[in-house]
Amino acid sequence: MEKNKKYILKGAGVLLIAVALIFSSVAVTADTVKEQMNPRYLKATGPSMSVENSPSTTGAVIFEQLPFEPEESWIFMTSDVDPGYRVWDEYWDLDQPITDIHWWGLSLVYPWAACDPTGMSFEIIFWDQLLGNPICTYTVQPTATGTGKFYAGFEMYYWEVDLDPQCDQIPNGWVTIQGMGSQNNCWLLWAGSDDGDLYCYQEGSGDNFNDAAFQLTGGEEPAVPRINCDAVGMNFGNAAPGATVTGQIYVCNNGDPGSYLDWYVDTASAPAWGTWTFTPASGTGVAEGDCVTVDVTCVVGEEEGDFSGVITVFNADDTTDNCKIDTSVTVPRARYNALIWNLFEQFPALYQLVKIIFGA
Repeated sequence: MEKNKKYILKGAGVLLIAVALIFSSVAVTADTVKEQMNPRYLKATGPSMSVENSPSTTGAVIFEQLPFEPEESWIFMTSDVDPGYRVWDEYWDLDQPITDIHWWGLSLVYPWAACDPTGMSFEIIFWDQLLGNPICTYTVQPTATGTGKFYAGFEMYYWEVDLDPQCDQIPNGWVTIQGMGSQNNCWLLWAGSDDGDLYCYQEGSGDNFNDAAFQLTGGEEPAVPRINCDAVGMNFGNAAPGATVTGQIYVCNNGDPGSYLDWYVDTASAPAWGTWTFTPASGTGVAEGDCVTVDVTCVVGEEEGDFSGVITVFNADDTTDNCKIDTSVTVPRARYNALIWNLFEQFPALYQLVKIIFGA
């Protein structure tokens, strides 16, 4: 809860700061870069320019250290194979295996200049608690996503990797993310954070009294939606040949908390004794506990008799999960002329009496 609160406070006022600093950011950038020609890091005390937030993380976050905001005293630490540096940081109190890792950083060349991150590859290693043994090792080439946040004039990027297989180094351990190069010879400068224990380690440099910015997500089972339907007025009773009758179907999500239902009506299998319209005929994103209303219109055919059938509504993500709506209509025989039929419509009990008398 404290981390989430801190993240909210960090993000507050970002747009106002961006507007206030946009005219001064160029001058600040020039001074900052001139003072920070050290291949081990890039750091400064704000201001810098920030326009947008980082991409939203999907999955269940089981450990999190968020990056410094541009207006703070920030640092980015070189963690790259070319200069022989690597940054280590620890995590703790995990209660499930690690399925994804997310991190933030800059893509630069030295002396510090922007570098296109396309094609950058990384080696990710999870180590035991004593840093004695590598437990899980991955070599990956994820796509960099721009965050719209600028530090000394350089845009911060965001990377995300699904770990296959998952890493079972729990509950405590260390992680290293090291740039392995690209066609542009870009270096990874791993973003700093102050969300953890204020300690990480850079080979060749030693202790750093800040953290590295990363998130770990776990393998919790996804919330599963379940479809449920209620019908109103779908047994239409008596209707003249060619008449239009109406009803409603309520499509509800009775699934797990946090689930969302995508659904559709099997319009192709609607009963052939009428011409059907479903409004809407499909939908997405019905939250658990919520329902949507489907308005149903049917133009009854000309054939007389008693008709029945079933309308099926499917969970779009699991067609074994569906609900069936019974529907029916009675179209009277042609010997009843229009005048008599109008009478029957006004007095349904009279119609039933006539049916009994004539054995209809």
